[in-house]
Amino acid sequence: MSDTSSCMMDSTSIVENILSGYEAPKAKIASRWRELQGANNWAGLLSPLDLDLRREILRYGDFAQVTKDSFPWQKKHKHPWACPYKKSELFIHAEQPETGYEVTRYLYSHFHGLKSEIQEVNWIGYVAVTVDSEEIRRLGRRDIIVAWRGTTTDIEWQQDCLFSQIQPTWVNGTPVPENIRVSRGFWDAFADFHPEKSVFGIKGSAGKQATQEVKRLIEKYADEEMSITILGHSLGGALATCCAYQIAEDEINKTPSGTTIPVTAFTFASPRVGNIAFRQRFKTLGVKVLRIAANQDIVPCFPIGDDDDCNPIMDSVNTEVEETVEKDEISDPLGFLVNMINDAILPDEYIHVGVTLALDFTKSPYLKQPGKWVDFNSVENLHKHHTLAGYLHLVNGIFGGADDDLNKPFKPVVIQDLAPVNKYYDLLAEPYANNVPVNWWSPLRHYGLERNKDGFWVFLDVHGDPTKPNPDFD
Repeated sequence: MSDTSSCMMDSTSIVENILSGYEAPKAKIASRWRELQGANNWAGLLSPLDLDLRREILRYGDFAQVTKDSFPWQKKHKHPWACPYKKSELFIHAEQPETGYEVTRYLYSHFHGLKSEIQEVNWIGYVAVTVDSEEIRRLGRRDIIVAWRGTTTDIEWQQDCLFSQIQPTWVNGTPVPENIRVSRGFWDAFADFHPEKSVFGIKGSAGKQATQEVKRLIEKYADEEMSITILGHSLGGALATCCAYQIAEDEINKTPSGTTIPVTAFTFASPRVGNIAFRQRFKTLGVKVLRIAANQDIVPCFPIGDDDDCNPIMDSVNTEVEETVEKDEISDPLGFLVNMINDAILPDEYIHVGVTLALDFTKSPYLKQPGKWVDFNSVENLHKHHTLAGYLHLVNGIFGGADDDLNKPFKPVVIQDLAPVNKYYDLLAEPYANNVPVNWWSPLRHYGLERNKDGFWVFLDVHGDPTKPNPDFD
């Protein structure tokens, strides 16, 4: 275990370092990467939170943040469901240029919302692999990552709330144990495919796209030591869970020589995905999941589950529902969510998978504190407790993951810029917000409009016609 106390600094020094652009150096973890990837289920690393593990969670969190920062979804664009950047330029546009990784494939998911027919085919994430030799030496292996995006569009939100359980369909032909059940909405986003609605020459579901690319990379680097790391926030966390399961179930993580490559998922604010049999299957397959969840975040509480991780927030939800319904003040989107609660209570209840690292938004003096945890009259407050930027800020400052440790003072450990905390919501408290605007991140300059050769402002297809197969997108 690493001693974090020597890395902690007082608030004044932290702000000074932030303003000067100081970044903490990356640590060499080659000798302990398996431990950090969960080989021992992170025993002894969460309380207090190990410094190297903290750095890895933050690093992988940045890869997950790229998916949010690179999906503008301009409804009036003729291709609103596309990532506007080439694979080779994704990290540059997301302001993550020095990752040491190369994006090898984009992923697209079919969404149907509450209706049976497909409504949208959206860019949902990417596959990347370590290519920088120095980074490979630092990590101690070549790392394959699959990063999944969280919910953005209205239809995606609708489909998230399809809580009925189904048996997973085959993605790559492997029989699924009959007693396993998963959320229909999440699994459909992972496994559904309709050729007549396909774009970019896509063949297969998002799950098949991801698993086939991972298989290709494993075959390409078969003689090297490797890891497979799946990432995602919110819906992306659910898709990461599905993906990690499918890779192991299909034995894609087996090399031609018979070596088993570790499969690890780092999920942020993930909802529950499957039933108890699904969770047990994870253990049998040896898949490791570190689930990072905030006590005030409502999303990890759904679908209604068979564990007590979310009792405090659900008590607040129940109280708020009763008060708000009595006043008849509930808004339509949240009213829809509340109406789905009863449908989510099933005989074979949902349960979280993996090991939990708990966060608490009330512990950071850098964040504004709302009057109450759950406020159905303020969608923004609900989002504030769910944003990935807020999660990463909390990971940087918590002393540990156990309940007792959550009562200890919050002190940033790895020096980070505070500005990303306000990327999408007004989270920063004074005086830290003095020079940081609210909702300042825009993935597209001028919302994607550019001047054409005639001088008119139009949406330009910089990379040709994205409805046709294109190696820069496919």
